[in-house]
Formats: sequence, C-alpha cells, structure tokens
Amino acid sequence: MNIFEAVKAAVPVRQAAEHYGLKVSRNGMACCPFHNDRHPSLKLNEEYFFCFGCGAKGDVIDFAAQMFDLSSYEAAQRLAADFGISTQPGQAVVVPPQTQATSHPAVSGG
Repeated sequence: MNIFEAVKAAVPVRQAAEHYGLKVSRNGMACCPFHNDRHPSLKLNEEYFFCFGCGAKGDVIDFAAQMFDLSSYEAAQRLAADFGISTQPGQAVVVPPQTQATSHPAVSGG
C-alpha cells in the first residue's frame, strides 16, 4: 500500500476538514475555505468534497493540498504525519480513531 492509498483508507475527508478547523454541520456542509464563502456551500463526506460555490472538488489528499498549497505528495505526507499513519513499507497502517480534533485554528484560503 502506498502513501496515497494508506491516507485515503485511514482519513475521511470530513474528519480531515474538522481536524484543520472547519466547522462541519451534521449534514456535512461547511463554509468553503477556498473562496470567500458566507454560507456553507462545501459538501463533505467520507470519500470526497465538493463546493457548490467555486467548484472545488476531490479526495482527502486534494483537500489538504488545496488547503495548504501543497503538492499531492506533500499533502499526503502532511496528512500521514497529522493523523499518525505509518508511511514505512512493511509497516501496518494505523487507522486513527474517529475524533473531532479542535486543537488546530481554522486556516483560511484565498
């Protein structure tokens, strides 16, 4: 399993968004960090995100890449580090428990 597969298997998009400071409603909607969003237009679920306002879309790696202006590989590495996922070949992938981490401040994008 490569780093991309490991991260996608272990980290739901919604959990990553909440970890990085987005307030996600029960129905999976949040204000989009990728444009000036006053009303929630970003739909998040386990596997992907989609913004009805700006059209941003993708998986958890795409989300982190856009959020922090990283390449896909750098985003996968950041997610692995932030969620304690082993990226060493032959190591078991550690799936973090489903928690709502709020220790990170919200990061606003352009």
